[in-house]
Amino acid sequence: PHSAIAITGKNNADLTKSIASDVVSRGGGTAATCATSGRPPIKFLRWAYAATGVATTSAWATMCYTTIRSNQPLGAMMPCTQHGLFARIGAMSAAPLIIGSFASLAASVAANSNAQSWEELGSGDGTPSFRRHNLALATTGVASSLWVRFADVVTRIPGTNPLQSHQAYSGVMQARLIGCYGSAAALGAAVWALSLPEDVRRNPFSWPKRIADGVSKSLLSIAPQNLDDPVQVKYSLLTTSFLIFTGMQTLCNMPISVIPSWTSRRLSRAFPIYTFLGAVTAFDLKEATENGRLLIDDKCRYLSNGIKGFGGLYLGARAGAVFLDPSFPGAFHAVNQVPGLAVAAIVMVGLTLRSDKK
Repeated sequence: PHSAIAITGKNNADLTKSIASDVVSRGGGTAATCATSGRPPIKFLRWAYAATGVATTSAWATMCYTTIRSNQPLGAMMPCTQHGLFARIGAMSAAPLIIGSFASLAASVAANSNAQSWEELGSGDGTPSFRRHNLALATTGVASSLWVRFADVVTRIPGTNPLQSHQAYSGVMQARLIGCYGSAAALGAAVWALSLPEDVRRNPFSWPKRIADGVSKSLLSIAPQNLDDPVQVKYSLLTTSFLIFTGMQTLCNMPISVIPSWTSRRLSRAFPIYTFLGAVTAFDLKEATENGRLLIDDKCRYLSNGIKGFGGLYLGARAGAVFLDPSFPGAFHAVNQVPGLAVAAIVMVGLTLRSDKK
């Protein structure tokens, strides 16, 4: 009997171990099991990307609606209904970039569902795009949170006495917006850090150097490998354009900083957060084109649709402002001072609608 009990106990232990291993290999299992085995929780990550993507898009839509409207501040009226409508549509062109980025990361996780470690998940497609895009979303989340926190300073109107701002979030609204952006930033930063090679992950002091090296390499790799490939050239030009837009809006004074958003001081310092995301997206698509993955990878399809969605909404908003807004051009004071830059931005964004087929 004692031998039988021992054998039965041993068999039960082996069976339990076998079941646990099978559960983990199929993507199930508890968080403790996944943590012990070092395997990333695939189902949780896909849900997390979906949830934070919805939260970030909703937060941006809220900012567009509450900042671009009359009486922001009190007495600052829109010249007509169409003026605010097309300004909001233009600002919401960032939404497809946000949605495409989160959807592409969820697709990457699903495609690498058999990854047995975080590092394997981060390098599943043989390119640094998964880690790069997580880091980009962490950056946009932090930047958006800071904009919300200091909106009263960023949107301040010179010459008003006392000083007034187009936007000043506080209380519950501020907490909700920062919570939405902060959750995306935390997720992106956590996945980026966990998916690093083990020797790098264990040395956080090496992370800034790694980021600087990666950014430097990417900047020097913007040029297309094959100038005869129009799709490579397209995404190379788009990467450069998005970076220029980001720099103009972040570093330059009015009226230059109003391009390409056309939102005056209301959102012109928030829009570059998402033209930066557009630059990362376009660069990922350039790499995918060079590697032959652009038309066959689900992740690339989401990113490409995000770029096209941005272009469609942006150009539609500009056409509406020019042809359907009765206050044009009189009410577009900042844009009127830099008409050449406004036209150049429209031409550059037009590249987004070019097909990905040669």
